[in-house]
Amino acid sequence: MTIALVTPYFPDEHTIDSGIANHYLLLAQSLAAKGNKVIVLYVRPRYENEPDTFGKHDLTENITVLTHKVKASALINKLFKSKWAIVDFALKIKSMGVMSQVLNKTIQQYGIEVIETTSYFSLCYFSLYKQIKAPVAVRVSTTFSQIMNEHYPFKSRVMDVIAKMEIAFIKKSKYLITHAQNHALELERLYDIAPKRFEIIPHGINLPVITEHPTAGPVIKILYTGRLEYRKGTDILLAAIPLVLQKNPDILFELIGNDPGNDYQNRFKADNPEAVLQKVIFSGKVDHEALSQAYRACDIFVAPSRYESFGLIFIEAMSYGKPVIGCSVGGVPEIITDNHNGLFAETGDAQSLADKIIQLINNGDLRKQMGLNARKTIEDKFAGDQLADNSLAYYNKIITDFN
Repeated sequence: MTIALVTPYFPDEHTIDSGIANHYLLLAQSLAAKGNKVIVLYVRPRYENEPDTFGKHDLTENITVLTHKVKASALINKLFKSKWAIVDFALKIKSMGVMSQVLNKTIQQYGIEVIETTSYFSLCYFSLYKQIKAPVAVRVSTTFSQIMNEHYPFKSRVMDVIAKMEIAFIKKSKYLITHAQNHALELERLYDIAPKRFEIIPHGINLPVITEHPTAGPVIKILYTGRLEYRKGTDILLAAIPLVLQKNPDILFELIGNDPGNDYQNRFKADNPEAVLQKVIFSGKVDHEALSQAYRACDIFVAPSRYESFGLIFIEAMSYGKPVIGCSVGGVPEIITDNHNGLFAETGDAQSLADKIIQLINNGDLRKQMGLNARKTIEDKFAGDQLADNSLAYYNKIITDFN
């Protein structure tokens, strides 16, 4: 089968820490490993000093990446250079236009039989109004509207337009995928989209090699990965850390992820004594190798998100055989089974989070058993092979319906 993956994010020198990018890389690799041909249509902003607007390279024998680089017009940049939201809006609209122009040509050139895209930034939005020569399956993660309206303090009217376009794109699309039944129910609550319209295909992950079950070192290490932001519950984690250290002063915490302006780090340093600060490492963004090493080295993974449409960070930690602590929100309960491969803290409750961390700190046998159960969960449900098999079954189904 020849499959196109249409995405605004794909791993390259500019895109490193993106769940959408990582999903489409793994999906491409897993589909190609089963003998399918994959064409990645990657549309992104054109960065300064990049000479070309289009690039093509073969990632592997069966994966070809077609990169379309989009730049706002000189007039837009001149008129609105101080208004980032308007420039960003213009880039997103232009990206949709580029995709509308090239999609059918690419289908014909490569013999594409089915397309999967993300709803995020709605790259195929204008294609809804054209006769596309292959079925388009739209994968819906946390929507831009959810992020803008529920989890961020700033507002922008033009970004609201992009958010509304995404919801319209989802509603108008015939073939829909999401990764968790709970997220489908949330989309029904927010946007009145019937859950039965969604095919549930969980995300997957490349399983790291673990030669033996990890054992605790002399210092128990607790790891968080992900952006430092309100939606991820960063404030709750930082409030829980001193509570944990009061009972267990020898614990080490590491937070990996982007913290714009070091806002969370600076507030934490201002609010806590040196004895606490010495036990907390803010590592910022790290590369894949460093992230992998951090997962291997930790004893407990924690992420008290207020909402996760899925929870890929838990899958990553669990794939290394680590017990995890999260909150029962969104798609997380379809990954974590409380008291089996991890624990649930009360959402937004720092004391509850601290209590769960302390429970695992004080019980090495429980940590080990939960870690074993965590790895088995990923092997059984969330490996790349399962992602490819589930996706191919759905592609065949919609190809039959389309024809």
